[in-house]
This record gives sequence, C-alpha cells and structure tokens, in this order.
Amino acid sequence: MKIAKAYLLFTELVNRSATNNNTSVDLPRFVSLFNWNQIKYVEWLLEKRNEDDVRDVSKLLIPQKELKLKRTKGTYSAFSLPKDYFNFANLFIEAKKSKCIASDFLLFEARADDVHELLGDSNNEPSFEDRETFYHFIEDSVMIYKKDFEIQKSFMTYYRYPRAVDIEGYIKADDSQSVSIDPEFDDKVVQKILLAMSKEFSAINNDQTSYAINKDRLSTEI
Repeated sequence: MKIAKAYLLFTELVNRSATNNNTSVDLPRFVSLFNWNQIKYVEWLLEKRNEDDVRDVSKLLIPQKELKLKRTKGTYSAFSLPKDYFNFANLFIEAKKSKCIASDFLLFEARADDVHELLGDSNNEPSFEDRETFYHFIEDSVMIYKKDFEIQKSFMTYYRYPRAVDIEGYIKADDSQSVSIDPEFDDKVVQKILLAMSKEFSAINNDQTSYAINKDRLSTEI
C-alpha cells in the first residue's frame, strides 16, 4: 500500500467514527503515529509468537547473521548486536578446542545474576564435549560463555526493526523536505496498524465515543 493511500484511509477511519466530523490530522503527526504503532504491532505479534500471526512479520526475519566480535575474556566472548536488531529468534556458535571445531552447540539464555553460579555448576557450565553453553544480553551486546574452548564465530537469527515510513508534503525537524516512503507490510497488516492508530488518536484527543468504536474494530480485525 502506498503511504498516501494509508494516510487517506486513516483520515477516513478517524472521521467515520468521530463525534466531530472532518477531524484534521497533519502529516508529521500521521507519520509519527504510524511508525510508533507499527513497532508496537510487531512487538505484540512477537510476544504472542502465534505461528499464523508471525507470518505477518516474516519479512523482518534476518537468518543467521554473523555477529562482530566485540571483546573476549577468560570466561566469555561478547558480540555486538546488529544495528537494526529488534527481537531475538535464535543463536548459533562455532567453537574450537585444540584442532576440533564444532557448530552443533545447544545454547540457552541465562540471567546475568546467575552467571557465576552456572560457571561453577558441572551440570550447566560451558562444555565443548556436551556441546552446551549459555548467553545473556547486556546493552548492545550478547555475551556467550566458554570454559576450555574458544568461540570462533557467532550467528544470530533475529527480527529487525520495520522500515520507518514518511510522506511528502511537509518540512522535517532538520529543515529537509519530506519524501514518501511506503510501508513494507502488505495491505492487511497496514489496515490493522491504521486501526490501532485511530484508536490511539481518539484516546489522545479524548474522544471516548471514537475510542470505543475503534477499540471494537481493532479487536475484531486482529
């Protein structure tokens, strides 16, 4: 769907249920609402992890991207998260001990507070022989733990951020002219995002009647 059409549909949704007809929605506000709500929609889908719904955001899935090594110390190697990282799917490593290289490790996520205990637990400590280790996230990195082996490479499957949309016709905060950038989702997903936007718009404008109508529509559609 073109962003111009999405804008028209949004204004129709707002005015169709508004108690005050011909509600005005300026372009910068529309762009801001769309970008915010598409992120919230993707976040909601990934929290549910329903197989059918996740297909709606499958184009955001980046498979097995090699991560850049940030630093390595005695018990761990830290790898930088991709700049467009949004949500985690899976993690793989390639490790080496002496002349043996293995990539069939089972990795599990651990809490940072539990690292010291896990490193001293023979059942959960990193093991090249058992092909098991653990990891946790910290700021913009993922820390993967090791013991008597080295982590050669790390690969992450993850969901990236959706592309931010824009629409031509206004001057941006940096004094540049806006250009049209269309949503990357199909029409069905865009319509769900627009419904969520109209619900939020009604709440912001304290239009309780419109809020209730759009809330019901959103529940029905999604």
